[in-house]
Parts: sequence; C-alpha cells; structure tokens
Amino acid sequence: MKYLNTFILALFVTTMSYSQDLNLTNAFKADFNIDSITLGVDSSNVNCSGAAIGYENGDYSAVYLTYHFTNKFETDDKGEFTGLVWAQQGENFLRGTLQGVWRRKGQLFELITLDNINDGNTILAVGELNFATRTLKFDASVVE
Repeated sequence: MKYLNTFILALFVTTMSYSQDLNLTNAFKADFNIDSITLGVDSSNVNCSGAAIGYENGDYSAVYLTYHFTNKFETDDKGEFTGLVWAQQGENFLRGTLQGVWRRKGQLFELITLDNINDGNTILAVGELNFATRTLKFDASVVE
C-alpha cells in the first residue's frame, strides 16, 4: 500500500509539473442571429450576423460569420466545422478563420472554436447554436 501511495503521489506531481496553463484574457460576449442556412447532403452552411461586445477593449457591432459544418467520420451527434469571420469597429476591420467542433446537446448545438484573427490574436470560444430561436451566443476569450 505504501508503494501505491508513493506511485500516486509521484504521478500527480509529474502531471502537475508538466502541465501548462491556458492563459485566457480579455473575455467578451458575442451574440449573433442566424441569417441563412444552406442544407447539403454531406455538409451545411450557416451565415450569422451580430456583435462582439468587449473584444480588445471595444465593441464590434458589425460582425459576420460563415460556418461550413461537416461530419467527416460520421460520428453520432457531433462533427467539425470551418468558417470565416469579418468584423468592423469604425475604421478598424478584422478578418479571421474559424475552426472547431460541434456536438448536439438536446435541441441545442454546442460549438467549441479556436479562431485565427488577422490582428494577431487567437480566440477560444464556446457557444450555443439554437436553430429554433435562430441565435448563436458565445463566451469568448483571447488566448495569451
């Protein structure tokens, strides 16, 4: 038993010493409306528009997203997506690529996305896509 306790303690210390923190800063909300959906046999596209409130100490009130949803491994109630984002704040424009995974949770779809933005930021976001209310809401953060 003594050796088991020592092994478990060593495993815990080793795991903790090699783990790294994911530093998320500048948290913000992003709320969108679904503008259109194009259904396909192997994939579907969803277009959204809305706002990102508090991104980089400002509000982007004109944000447009296009998602391309697929399920390449034909898994039950989950798959992957890619997409594009375009946003404007006054004279500032942002563009970015979107990539992540989706999974069905009841009537909602959860999206987990890691986005590459042309201002040098990487954004990690978790959101809920609700086709019944035609909304997409994200809690997002810049990854440092």
